[in-house]
Amino acid sequence: MAVKIFLINPSHGEVYGKLTPPDHPHLGLAYLAAVIEAEKHQVRLIDIDAEHLDKNKLIAIFEAENPDLVGITATTPVIYSALGIAELAKKHSKALTVMGGMHATLMPEECAQNEFVNFVVFGEGEFTLVELVDQFKGENLFSAVKGLVYKKEGKIIKNEAREPIQDLDALPFPARHLFKNQKYTYPDAIKFPAFPIITSRGCPGNCTFCTAKYMHGKRFRNRGAANILDEVELLIREYGAKEIHIWDDNFITNRNRVYEFRDGIIKRNIKVLFSFPNGIRADFINKDILQALKDIGTYSIAIGVESGNQRILDNIQKGIKIEQIETAFKIAKELNLETWGFFLIGLPGEDAKTIEETINFAIKLDPDIAKFHILKPFPKSVVYEQLKSQGLIIDENYIHYGIHTNPVHRLPTVSQEELLEWQQKAYRSFYMRPSKMFKEIMRLKSWNRMKLNLTTGTSVLINKIFSK
Repeated sequence: MAVKIFLINPSHGEVYGKLTPPDHPHLGLAYLAAVIEAEKHQVRLIDIDAEHLDKNKLIAIFEAENPDLVGITATTPVIYSALGIAELAKKHSKALTVMGGMHATLMPEECAQNEFVNFVVFGEGEFTLVELVDQFKGENLFSAVKGLVYKKEGKIIKNEAREPIQDLDALPFPARHLFKNQKYTYPDAIKFPAFPIITSRGCPGNCTFCTAKYMHGKRFRNRGAANILDEVELLIREYGAKEIHIWDDNFITNRNRVYEFRDGIIKRNIKVLFSFPNGIRADFINKDILQALKDIGTYSIAIGVESGNQRILDNIQKGIKIEQIETAFKIAKELNLETWGFFLIGLPGEDAKTIEETINFAIKLDPDIAKFHILKPFPKSVVYEQLKSQGLIIDENYIHYGIHTNPVHRLPTVSQEELLEWQQKAYRSFYMRPSKMFKEIMRLKSWNRMKLNLTTGTSVLINKIFSK
């Protein structure tokens, strides 16, 4: 019996506003759709912002198509939007609803308390969702499905956690063809079309602000080089891809795989640009590994710096020395790679002096792009528990946990307002240098990049620099 399934990415507009269409398609949903399609079920992917769907349009879709199951993914800041979709699905179709994604993984019982949510999937969801759908055709033995939270006789029951998927090559490629609107923005891309891929899961790092380990675990698992090359060739052949963005937490963890991938790119004569916008750990970088990335057509990498103070880096268990960060940027620049640096303001133990050191360190490193984000202490993270125990979490409204929203915490010596002032000072100090302004103009190497920078990128940056 085929089951009709909707998989929905909720709107981020209430959190971030709607400056442009979304950055890229939701690959997590696309992987779920691929495994469900393989089981011969009917799947529809709905990306609310990309399809410009409002409440009334979504209701019309529910009423016209009447799905059996509606799965909704959500990060913490969009959980309220996701729960609103669950309510619409219950009121305007026969569907059972299932919540998944990062926030459902962090707070599964909390999500399950909502009256419009039937199930919650926590952790990697591909096989959990397949087994859940299988129960619709069988005896409804939901207790046998690992990674699932369900309700029975008014009680919330959380099943045993599911082990992370070990053989990632066994997963089908993401069902990109199911995205109705393929016009995503891919900020700062040089060539278009550009497409994201994910080649590994799990991160061996232990950063206290990160929640990735709850979703994918700490054990690094990777797809084989040949499997990735096949997906790259498919994107070129089927979609005309000219640029690939690799969204791994740390692509270069397995160095031998990087070299195998490079050799495969050369052997198959694949001509496409690569970018690593999600960040690469500085302590994994050396000249050989960056040269291998350069050889495959990489033009841009991002590095998670976080702080310019070693004590703060040690506090957040970054496991990286200041000298390693400096060396990583030095090598990248020697190879003429564009660099992004990610910095965090408001980490536990910070004060005015350490924040100033971070700003000065950013100027010293001088990446092409610097992002100064105020820490968001997501539920279940170590920093959340640290700040919560000290009474420093001042806002529990999840809609304010977006990356560009106001601070939800303070520090003993730095107020919420002062965190915003420091962020503004960081952007001004870094970008308002004449040499930097000239370099930014010179970065606009293509019409696609110029257009995106003059819309989304520039408006966000101006807001950070000049907002009061």
